[in-house]
Amino acid sequence: MNLSFEASGAFNIAADVVLLIVGFVLIIKGGDLFVDAAIKIARAVKVPEIIIGATVVSIGTTLPELITSATSVIKAVSSNDAALIAGYNSIAVGNAIGSMMCNSGLILGTVMLIKPQKTGEGFAMKGIFLLFVSGILSVFVATGSGISMWEGVVLLALFLVFTGMNIYEAAEKKPLYSSVNDAAAASASISMTAADKKNAIKKTAATALCFVSGALAIALGAELLVDNAQSLCLGIGVPQQIVGITVVAIGTSMPELVTSLTSLRKGTADIGLGNVIGANVINATLLLGLVVCISGAGLPIDDITADVAVWVMLAIAAVLVLPAVVRKKTAAWQGAAMLALYLGFIVYNITVIVI
Repeated sequence: MNLSFEASGAFNIAADVVLLIVGFVLIIKGGDLFVDAAIKIARAVKVPEIIIGATVVSIGTTLPELITSATSVIKAVSSNDAALIAGYNSIAVGNAIGSMMCNSGLILGTVMLIKPQKTGEGFAMKGIFLLFVSGILSVFVATGSGISMWEGVVLLALFLVFTGMNIYEAAEKKPLYSSVNDAAAASASISMTAADKKNAIKKTAATALCFVSGALAIALGAELLVDNAQSLCLGIGVPQQIVGITVVAIGTSMPELVTSLTSLRKGTADIGLGNVIGANVINATLLLGLVVCISGAGLPIDDITADVAVWVMLAIAAVLVLPAVVRKKTAAWQGAAMLALYLGFIVYNITVIVI
């Protein structure tokens, strides 16, 4: 009987792990489809490129974290079980904070350790803004038992400020549309043949299908991810905060990891640097602000996140931003320090489990 019970428990844990991985894949691949289709739709209806870049593209890489945390909070709101509510909230917050730490500590730390780089234009403004937002978030968490509704609204307002900064920066670099491009587009539309129009309809249908398919894949993936992360925690007796801030956070940060490693391989690592900084700001503002508002009554924060995680996150941001702003470039020692802070926090979490 005991052997049967143990075998059943092992099977359930294995099933949770498999479905967890399936959830990751669906979210990441669905996010790619959704963002690509959204960009095509925005261009088709003549949304300026700078608006697309400042909104659709910048939010796109954080879509996995955003949908996962939102799904987790929605499940907490709809549950009547106090233990499940606490678990879902821990996964939501752990995913947000953990993703910020993973993006900077693990991903950027590794990139900077391998290849230090110049910071590029606009880094100082965005870097200082990231540090400011991280500090605000740390104060919010440290001065209460969680993030209140009004604090969530402040975070959303900071996201709007960041979006405005992106649009302003892009507008300084290039015009919204050139008259030459507009004339060329008008000329092309006039000279379209019946075959061209038929192909255009097919492309439009394909884009719409990708948009819907991507959205459905994200929703299903988030559902699988949150449910099986919760189930896995209960099955192996691990606090939800641990899984949320490590496994879920690392999994949903895969787009940033792929972008940064690809940029490094192509010799354009500054693109990865800007992408990760933007993703962290969006995680701290839009993601947390949104899930706090969804909760309807603020979001409670567990002790480990409040007492340790947010301060490690702030320390990593400081190590990333301050020396780079002064020196106009990053250094290998910064990467090593950021990586050490992140790995030290992971070890701390494991120690908490063991003890």
